[in-house]
Amino acid sequence: MVEELFFNYEINSNKEADFAEANLELKCTPLLKSKTDGAFRIKERLVCTMIDYFELVNTRFEDSHLIAKCKLMLLLFYLHVKGTPSYDYKFLFRILWQLPQKDLLLIKKDYYTIAEKVRRGEAHLLSEGDTLYLGACRKGQKGDSPQRQPYSDIRANKRAFSLKPAYMRYILSHVTESDNNHYSNYSVPADVQYELVSQQELESKSFEQIILQRFNAYRGLDYLQICEKLGITPYQSKSKYADVASLIASNGKSKRLTHSDEFVKSGIIVKTLRLNTKGMPEESMSFKNIDYQEIFDNDEWVDSELYELFTNRFLFVVFKPSDNATITVHNNKTGTDTVESSYILDKVFFWTMPTDYLQLATEYWQNIRENVLNNNIRLNAFWSIRDHRYFHVRPKARRKTDTVPNPNGGTAEKYCYWFNADFVKQIIDNSSSDV
Repeated sequence: MVEELFFNYEINSNKEADFAEANLELKCTPLLKSKTDGAFRIKERLVCTMIDYFELVNTRFEDSHLIAKCKLMLLLFYLHVKGTPSYDYKFLFRILWQLPQKDLLLIKKDYYTIAEKVRRGEAHLLSEGDTLYLGACRKGQKGDSPQRQPYSDIRANKRAFSLKPAYMRYILSHVTESDNNHYSNYSVPADVQYELVSQQELESKSFEQIILQRFNAYRGLDYLQICEKLGITPYQSKSKYADVASLIASNGKSKRLTHSDEFVKSGIIVKTLRLNTKGMPEESMSFKNIDYQEIFDNDEWVDSELYELFTNRFLFVVFKPSDNATITVHNNKTGTDTVESSYILDKVFFWTMPTDYLQLATEYWQNIRENVLNNNIRLNAFWSIRDHRYFHVRPKARRKTDTVPNPNGGTAEKYCYWFNADFVKQIIDNSSSDV
């Protein structure tokens, strides 16, 4: 409609950019508005172009339709309101976005990661968690037949290249923070947080290789030894192991790895774990609180917050006990020394949830959504850790009186998404931190 009624050109299937003379692609993408705080949020990933598996394995990134479709984009953000006719949608923001050169390097590596998986005959195993910025997202209507793929007789779901929701949130943040309804980074580069890796480093190594290699010199060291090597004073804090992990990964730039430019754009989830003497995590792994309104409004698993969460790339940093040894750490708040068990850095690895676990995650989400729709938001209605189904629901709130709005009216107790501890152990046991 925007192409024909506003820009006055006929819809076509050309593989070049929509405004070919300007090498500019037009993209319309929906936003949702929070009913609690009125903030805008990304509804879905941005689809760039369909993937032809047979073409992909024989096409260089520089010659691909993808680069023609997303190097320079006119992004028109509109407000999606359920039940509203499409011709009544209101457009809110317009952005002229040129992919920064460093982002293109990471997207290029993502492109070849996807292509290499197809070359191995594994197009049916593609996951958005395989990559950082560029995803291979599910595409097509329900009931569509899977497609043929090269190098395998197994048929694969239709997929498209897309910019992940985390990357789209990053773009949206620039226009919302500019206090205007338009933004352009075409002539002036967008402001960044801090960068973990340089463009020069990415010319010779992948992002993940760079990050993992930074941990090599710290493997087998305890907290005090790591602090000495980092040149910082040890301190007593619940987050101290996560802090030093971030300092190692960022070459000493920050204790908050998730604030880096690359992690903001990719949505990588960092989890720092301590194991007990049996190799079991000290606790189950918690995630964000469940947004009951999002669950209530969204009836598509692949567009859900949980799907994005579980298909993100994970970075695990694992510490294990050091043979009953102890360390003494000074507590600045109390002015006293604290003796505690010693943990050494053991494993560091990136992980993507396999497709068979994602299938189980679909059932997990369906159970949650069914109970939210039926206004049955109570702990014994959801999956429990005692069910031994990898995932469960329980509170993370400090007090039982901590509540959030209930889309059915009133309030409900805060619950959040969890990985079972034995599932996390399985992930760790099956991993390798070799670079």
